[in-house]
Amino acid sequence: MTSGTSTSVPAVPGAAVDPAIVPAMVARQNRMLQAISAAQSLAMQSGDARAVFDGLLAELLALTQAGYGFIGEVLYSDGGQPFLKTHAITNIAWDEPTRALYAQHAPGGMVFSNLNSLFGAALVTRRPVIANDPATDPRRCGTPPGHPPLNAFLGIPIEHGQALVAMVGLANQPGGFRQEDVDFLDPLCKTIGQLVQARRGEQQRQRALDELERTAALLAQRTDALKTTLDSVSQGIVMLDRDGRVTVHNRRVVELLDLPESLLAKQPTFDEVFQFQVARGDFGDNFELVDSSSRKSMSVGDLASQPGSYLRRTPTGRVLQVVTRHLPDGGVVRTYADVTEQQEVHRKLRDNELRFRSLTQLSSDWYWLQDENFRFIKFEGEREQKTRRLEAVDLGQTRWEIGAENMTADDWDVHRRALEAHQAFRELELERRTSDGNTYWISISGEPIFDEDEVFRGYRGIGCDITSRKLAEAQIERLAFYVALTGLANRRLLYDRLQHAVAAGARRTGHGGLLFIDLDNFKALNDTQGHHVGDELLKQVAARLTQCVRQTDTVARLGGDEFVVMLDELSEQGAEAAAQLEAIGRKILASLNQPFEVARQAHHSSPSIGVTLFHDQSESADELLKRADLAMYQAKAAGRNTLRFFDPEMQAVVTDRAKLEVDLRHGLAHGELLLHYQPVVDALGQTTGVEALARWQHPSRGLVPPAQFIPLAEQTGLILPLGQWVLEVACAQLVAWSAHALTRSWTMAVNVSARQFRHADFVQQVLNTLRNTGANPYRLKLELTESLLVSDVDDAIAKMSELRSMGVRFSLDDFGTGYSSLSYLQRLPLDQLKIDQSFVRDVLKSANDAAIVRTILSLAQSMDLAVVAEGVETRGQHEFLAQCGCKAFQGYLFGRPAPLVV
Repeated sequence: MTSGTSTSVPAVPGAAVDPAIVPAMVARQNRMLQAISAAQSLAMQSGDARAVFDGLLAELLALTQAGYGFIGEVLYSDGGQPFLKTHAITNIAWDEPTRALYAQHAPGGMVFSNLNSLFGAALVTRRPVIANDPATDPRRCGTPPGHPPLNAFLGIPIEHGQALVAMVGLANQPGGFRQEDVDFLDPLCKTIGQLVQARRGEQQRQRALDELERTAALLAQRTDALKTTLDSVSQGIVMLDRDGRVTVHNRRVVELLDLPESLLAKQPTFDEVFQFQVARGDFGDNFELVDSSSRKSMSVGDLASQPGSYLRRTPTGRVLQVVTRHLPDGGVVRTYADVTEQQEVHRKLRDNELRFRSLTQLSSDWYWLQDENFRFIKFEGEREQKTRRLEAVDLGQTRWEIGAENMTADDWDVHRRALEAHQAFRELELERRTSDGNTYWISISGEPIFDEDEVFRGYRGIGCDITSRKLAEAQIERLAFYVALTGLANRRLLYDRLQHAVAAGARRTGHGGLLFIDLDNFKALNDTQGHHVGDELLKQVAARLTQCVRQTDTVARLGGDEFVVMLDELSEQGAEAAAQLEAIGRKILASLNQPFEVARQAHHSSPSIGVTLFHDQSESADELLKRADLAMYQAKAAGRNTLRFFDPEMQAVVTDRAKLEVDLRHGLAHGELLLHYQPVVDALGQTTGVEALARWQHPSRGLVPPAQFIPLAEQTGLILPLGQWVLEVACAQLVAWSAHALTRSWTMAVNVSARQFRHADFVQQVLNTLRNTGANPYRLKLELTESLLVSDVDDAIAKMSELRSMGVRFSLDDFGTGYSSLSYLQRLPLDQLKIDQSFVRDVLKSANDAAIVRTILSLAQSMDLAVVAEGVETRGQHEFLAQCGCKAFQGYLFGRPAPLVV
């Protein structure tokens, strides 16, 4: 049974309140306030009672998260037995018969009269009924076959005055119902009771109004009977005739408006009554007692200008709702209802909202209270369903009896001694498990309670769910030290463990070892099959590597297709430790040589493994990784799919390479690079163009061969500035040649590296260079390799087409040595093929090379492509190529690459 005052979420005296929960609490209270306000507004504006109660039921279900429920009016049989007639009920029909029954009775209200039931117990006792295990509750009456399961039930009888007028029933709230639910719903239940009572009054009033309209012609004869009826209505009623004169009123209107009976007995006009009220101050100065939206129209004094419904206060503080209804014959019926109680509920809820907002910075998830024996006696506030136990379980227990996964017996002893010493504690973190095995974390803070005589009475405190924070911390740690794709240690964790192992070398006797593993030809798989296939292979490799070593060993992925295995506690003897390390390496080789099933296809892969031992602190972690890396490259140089130990001679090679890289950067910045040009001639031996070839004039090394610095530039990224420099110098030379009749028709062929071509701004860089130098784009020919084009044909076509539209021409260099495919060759906007010199060299000695040359020439002719034969060094080669139809040649026979002669 609802109480006479509204409820609020209590705050524990002296305790802080966590900000995290207050918005939810305020939102819930605000939802309650909105529900009550909406119901009152709808009740005042609409005659559809069912819509009002349907809306209230929807709000009840939303506020409690209950599965279904009902709102019913309590009526009595002729024998005085209470029964329930629903005004709103959730449609839970489960088959055709029950759906038909619902459709038949729902509009008029279903009747429930079995008092030997859970809702019957609430009607008989007039007390709330909470059943969180209905199946075993002795008050149950069972459910029909097919009825949705009833897991929890809450029945709240509602009184108005001393009369039982209504009842709310809710079912299947997650976690069951508690007394707190009854307290929380009290304002809304009171509103329901008031609305039911108001509905009864409205029904009475409506019957009275109908009686007035039907018997207007016999009004004189039935005045006494009508007076009796009107006096029984809870609302005040006044009826005016078409001239605005009071013809009928009831006793309630005299009471509510505190009007003299003698005034109404004279049947005054509305204006006379209104002026009497104004003169007496019933509306306050400037109509301040009338709601703000209606003051202006009320001040006019004309009944026609007044709103159909408005609120006003009486001088004694009561709140009246005034409703005016115009009759067809020109008369008017006005009713007055005392809504003070509803408005007070509204005000208190609004005050609660403001109070909770002010507590936002002090709030917490939930509050708890323990007695002097440290046993829980109360919980207040909301706790997340996944982290809270039922209070029936928690209440009466100590915290150590409930237990925690992360607390040992010694930990609990420490905590218990702190409590016995009456010490406050902060942020005690406890790990627990739900009934379904899921882990959650809570943080608890508490302080002792003493009464006015300084006698210890227990503990109070706050608790909050920190599961999300704990999960985030674990995820951050994993992201910081492990690779998401493979689950292996990352570079940071490997480096940390390797440093630790090196530092501990002085205190141990055994050796340690590193295996640096690189997958052979992994890039080809990525380029041809896609990165998702490459990722799947990396995951399977990671799994196999983990299976090849002990749990105490470290398997890490450095990035791309590079892995490192760190072994510890190998033999004290260096030779034996090396043998152990080699055995592990052979095991890994054998494992990774087994076929992988990737994208539903068998894929064969192999590793190149570099190995190095370490024993003391003579080498740093960086040096050890560098040595293993060098050994891995030695394994690749040895033919791949093999294992090599670190060789000190490799260090000299690497050091020299590093020095060459520094020199190349210096050379690019200080103009040490220059271009040599090799002529391209036609069938008559006349020069038609040249190929620009980069050369490096080193100040101490002399002329560095391209085979030494071009691959280095590719690997270090210096190929980008080098390629741009070549393009700019070549275009500038085209401009210079355009001024001479002999050379203005020559073309300039420029090699483009894969890295340069794949750069996002490549097209724009070429166009900017042409624009800045003024070179004729029709004289520029860019030479590309087959391997460059195969990885992303669509991107290559787009870039080539854009440049070709501006006049730039394209030549496919070293044709026949790469991934030749007619399918992409037909799609590419090419102008020329260049026969690789490897075929030209033995064209007179090898029938295969001769056949290949003829095939290339025939293919080019069919595709309307020009052909240049590279590497022509003898007249015999030249004559053979000419007889086969080749019309352009390049090679030492016609001229070596050389700088311009000024």
